[in-house]
Amino acid sequence: MSEVSEAVAPTQSKSSLPLLSRLSVMMFLQYFIQGAYLPVASIYVQDTLGFNGRQVGWFGSALAVGPILAPFLLGQLVDRRFATQQVVAFCHLSGGILMLALCTQSAFWPVMILGTAYSVVYVPTMMLTNALAFQHLKNSDLEFPWIRLFGTIGFVVPAFLVESWWLKGLEGDALEQARVFAFVLAGLMGLVMGSYALFLPHTPPAGKDKSDYAPGVIIRMMRYRHFLVLVLISFLVAIVHKFFFVWNGPFLREILDSGGWAGAAEQRISSVGQLFEVIVMTVLGFAIARFGFKATLIAGAVAYTLRCVLFAAVFAVDISFASKLALAFTGQALHGLCFGCFLAAAYIYVDRVAPQDVRGSMQTMYGTLVIALGFFVGGFVSGEVGEWFTTGNGAAEVRDWPMIWMSSAALAAATVVGLILFFPRYVPERATEAEANQSG
Repeated sequence: MSEVSEAVAPTQSKSSLPLLSRLSVMMFLQYFIQGAYLPVASIYVQDTLGFNGRQVGWFGSALAVGPILAPFLLGQLVDRRFATQQVVAFCHLSGGILMLALCTQSAFWPVMILGTAYSVVYVPTMMLTNALAFQHLKNSDLEFPWIRLFGTIGFVVPAFLVESWWLKGLEGDALEQARVFAFVLAGLMGLVMGSYALFLPHTPPAGKDKSDYAPGVIIRMMRYRHFLVLVLISFLVAIVHKFFFVWNGPFLREILDSGGWAGAAEQRISSVGQLFEVIVMTVLGFAIARFGFKATLIAGAVAYTLRCVLFAAVFAVDISFASKLALAFTGQALHGLCFGCFLAAAYIYVDRVAPQDVRGSMQTMYGTLVIALGFFVGGFVSGEVGEWFTTGNGAAEVRDWPMIWMSSAALAAATVVGLILFFPRYVPERATEAEANQSG
């Protein structure tokens, strides 16, 4: 492949306002569902259901295990068989039913099984909605960050809806038992999203008449160094990302308890990250055009590292409750850079270099390596690390938070070094499927 400058070519072509509006609502609903349950999932299974640290990590892995099959099943269906919006609708309607069923269970294995089944149908929709948007946007480098911005807003809204209304004034056992509402809300909104998806822009299969297996083309694409490096670094970043979502809730709960704050506030504090993500997403397209993909991805990896270091400092030194909150809020705010400058930028990069007729599968394949395999491994790794640095059991459990977060920081720092040394400065030209099929 030849290489060209990263600068975005000027364009006068813009997508219509009605299309942008429909895609924005899609992203809002897509991430409203996740925002309802994900920030409190670990707290719910730990404090309400009584899971230990290792089981908390296993449940985190359960929420990512299903999509391992996504590139070989959903990617193939979307690229070769069914319209993307139909697959999204089926997944969300099924997911809504499974989430509502999960809310009725409290034993470890039923919760694990339903969580795994839910992941099979929900997590792939994150990649599919991205792929659908990329298929219809005329200037994805500049327009996709604005569309994805509404996903960030959707993720934030449930925090205030749940904690400021349903959980308001609750403490202790009453609070822990009421947390299930977050999962009920996620299930109901899944049904809403499934219905809405049927009215999204028609996105037909890219090539029903082609016999080549699309994921096979993508696997062969990894012979290109730039894509292989992105995949490997993304896998490690996903483990760090999962560390955050497994332990952030319990970590914030312990900070609040240390200051005598008994009410629910974890979701609202964690939403600071999404609020800063809004800011990052509004300028992401311009940042990529000005500084390039390499610098943008490095900024995201550095943010992951710094966030873990700040969290480690909260309980590493003897500071006031206000200072602990200040460090925690700063770490939460860095999520905007973590997500925007690495994960969102990486999706845009994949769309830039993917062969035109397998873009859907390329997005799904990359999403699998980041969302599924990386998060799956990250759940087990974070659970084990949590157990290594936990003493006591039950109500007497004590976690060594500095060591937990510094373990994650070390891995994040390795991704920074990897990007600096091995990721190319320039973006390769888009490959054709014929080029991708050639032997390396």
